Amino acid sequence: MSAVLESSRTTQTILPTTRKKEIFYPVSHEDDMGKSTIHYDLISDLTKTLKLFLANQTDVFIAANLNIYYEKGSPRKWYAPDLMICFGVLNRHRTVYKLWEEKQFPQVVFEVASNTTWKTDISDKVEDYGRLGAEEYYLLDPENLYLPLPLMAYRRDDTGRLRLVLTENSRVLSPRLNLEIVWENERFRLFDPQAQEFLLTTEELTAELKKLREKLN
Repeated sequence: MSAVLESSRTTQTILPTTRKKEIFYPVSHEDDMGKSTIHYDLISDLTKTLKLFLANQTDVFIAANLNIYYEKGSPRKWYAPDLMICFGVLNRHRTVYKLWEEKQFPQVVFEVASNTTWKTDISDKVEDYGRLGAEEYYLLDPENLYLPLPLMAYRRDDTGRLRLVLTENSRVLSPRLNLEIVWENERFRLFDPQAQEFLLTTEELTAELKKLREKLN
C-alpha cells in the first residue's frame, strides 16, 4: 500500500521503493580455528620476512588469515589461507578479499598443518585452490606430526590442477617468489638463490641492528 502525505497545498503519493539488500561478507567467522604459538610464530615470521623482501614492489599484496570470498553473492564460500601472496594486485589495506573485484586469486598460498585442518589442507584445498587459480601451494608441518613430510609443495599443471612435486633435501624453489622454502634444523627458512643466503627474520634483523648500534657507540 502506498503512503499518502497531506499538506495545505497538495496531496502527494509516495510509492514504496525497492532496494536490493546488500550482501554482507564477514571479516571473521564463528568457526575460525585458533592458532598454536608454533603456528602463529611461523606465519608471522614468513609474512614479515616476505613483506621486507618484496617491499619495493607496489603491485604485490601479502596477507595472513584474510578471508577470500570467491563467489559473488555467496558469503558462505570463503577460505582464509594462513599466508597468501598476490602478484599484480595493488598493495593496500583490505578487510576482506573479494575475488570478483580483485580479478586475481593469490598465485602463492601457504597453509600450516594442524590437528583440525590437515585433512582439508591435503584434499579440498588442493582441489579448490587449483580451480580458483593458485599456481603454487605449500603445506608446512612444523611439528612434523600430521603430514607425510614437513614440507609438501604443489604446482599448477597444464590442466589447471595443483600437482604434488618432489622436494629435494627438504627444500623447494618457488618460481613466483624466486626463493627456496627450506626445512632445516627443525625450522622453516626462506633462501635467496641469487644472493646465496637465507633471508633474515625480523628478530635477526633487530639483533643485527643492535650489534651495529653497539659498535657505533
